Amino acid sequence: MVLLKSMKRLIFPIISILFLAGCGLQPTLINNQENQNSEPLINTNTSVNTNVNENTNSAQKQVPATNVNVNTNADKTTPELTLPEKFDIKVAFASQAPLGDWSLPYQEACEEASMIMAAKYFKNEKLDANIMDQEILKVVKWEEDNGYPLDLTAAQTVEVLQKYFGLKAYLDKMVSEPEIKKNLVAGNLIIVPLAGRDIGNPFYHQPGPLYHMLLIRGFDEDEFITNDPGTKRGEAYRYLYGDLLWAVHDWVGGDREFQDPRPEPDMRTGARVMVVVEK
Repeated sequence: MVLLKSMKRLIFPIISILFLAGCGLQPTLINNQENQNSEPLINTNTSVNTNVNENTNSAQKQVPATNVNVNTNADKTTPELTLPEKFDIKVAFASQAPLGDWSLPYQEACEEASMIMAAKYFKNEKLDANIMDQEILKVVKWEEDNGYPLDLTAAQTVEVLQKYFGLKAYLDKMVSEPEIKKNLVAGNLIIVPLAGRDIGNPFYHQPGPLYHMLLIRGFDEDEFITNDPGTKRGEAYRYLYGDLLWAVHDWVGGDREFQDPRPEPDMRTGARVMVVVEK
């Protein structure tokens, strides 16, 4: 009897300890199970760059500040597409000096001519030399009235495409052969800023323009197909992939006047960016 009582005194504390231990483990197991089944937490407290929109989600909207969207990573890239060996969008061409006059404003109108070609294509409107001449004068006048400089950066080109032409456009920092091809096959057009003297076009008045823009409309096995407004021979003008990509640099000279006496800027220090004009 004494032995039985002693065993009871030993068993009850042991059962109590096991019971308490079991209650402490159960919530931990449940919490772990809930965490495994729940969605991962997302940090929505994202810092904002007041100069450009770095949010490159495909659903992004036009953002104030500079009114320029910027693609800096793969979130904004075009969907995966099977790329053909050859592709060409038939964009009507006219040079930046459509009537053969290379004085101002035509001498500095490569940006405007590239935008006009893109706008006429997306709006399904006619383009010839006379229309290009009239359109350049109208765009240049609008730019002057709205405080734009003689040479437009890629970001300013996006703004003019949006505000004046009413087109969808954004700035893309992913300047590469595959990215350009994917955009073209998706139906978009590309406008690139260039160190004009690095592009190697023999038809430019040598040594070539310090700064230049042209429109990329297609590609073949080895070359990009462009509409280059810097020469009357610029329709469907081809550049080797490496030659064109090497020369891509944004304008770094600031707001200059024609024949500005300041030293010429080093165009090779300009950012590697391109303008995507969306269909």
